[in-house]
Amino acid sequence: MKFSAIATTTALCLGAAVSTPVSAQEINESVCGASPGGLWSLVGAGLDAAVKEERPGSTITYQTSSGGLANVVQVQKGTCALGMANDGDLAFASAGTEPFKEPVEGLRAIAVLYDWAPVWWIARRDFAEKYGLEDLNDLVEAKPPVRLVFNRRGLLTSAITESTLEALGVSLEDVESWGGSVQFQASGEQTGLMRDGRVDLLANTLFEGHSSLAQMSEATDLKLLAVPDDAAAAVIEKYKLKPWTIAADANPGGDGDVQTVTTSIILFATEDMDDDAAYAVTKAMLDHPGSMAAVSSAMSRFTPEGMIAQDVVPFHEGALRAYKEAGLM
Repeated sequence: MKFSAIATTTALCLGAAVSTPVSAQEINESVCGASPGGLWSLVGAGLDAAVKEERPGSTITYQTSSGGLANVVQVQKGTCALGMANDGDLAFASAGTEPFKEPVEGLRAIAVLYDWAPVWWIARRDFAEKYGLEDLNDLVEAKPPVRLVFNRRGLLTSAITESTLEALGVSLEDVESWGGSVQFQASGEQTGLMRDGRVDLLANTLFEGHSSLAQMSEATDLKLLAVPDDAAAAVIEKYKLKPWTIAADANPGGDGDVQTVTTSIILFATEDMDDDAAYAVTKAMLDHPGSMAAVSSAMSRFTPEGMIAQDVVPFHEGALRAYKEAGLM
């Protein structure tokens, strides 16, 4: 009888252990972004909020960085488990294109965070009308003494815009030979230069409705220049970009739709990242897209469907599992 009672008690205990649900493991990882206070830091906060909802007690810690190229190195070294990078950054890393000395192997995508930061070519309207500029081909043909400003050197944006002109057969030396000039300045400085009338044309990646567009429009009438198909195709192939149309209602010049290209920001890891962690991070964004969209008006377009819109690097196995469960793959 004593043995039977012990056996029965043991069986009940085992049964209770089997039937009790095991709580999902907490996820505590870091993500390398960019400067503090920028959009990437807000996206990092949204990611942290989503993961906390998915796995209570979890934390995604945002670490500042100099940007996507640096983040590839940081993730590869294990400084951060996750990183944010432009599509072009990951394309260059995978191919071993400068500044990388050799291909970076094992990079894996978790999700596209956003792909609605198109390249804008913004001219002063009086300058554009004086030389008959509607697109960049017109700029090449007119060869005006244009005061041009790109974003800072070393950033993907400045590389894309310089490559766009190169695809049209124009070098920076050519611009200077026309009597023009070229500067490389951060976004805030670009806006100030246009407002003060010290440049004729700027090229940068911006969200539709960005505050800088209104600031420049208040100071001077603007004219967007379209990117010709051949130049767009060249930079799309080189940097793994996508075609984009700046909608008429977002055009500060009021001239209708304008064709250009757009960049994507991708959350990535290496193939060595724990499958469950990659799965949990991906599922958190799929299940709680509102946490991502709420961090900024710039992120209001975030949807689960957009998370898979890339083919720059393979998806992590953990992320793939989440997408397949959601019926997106």
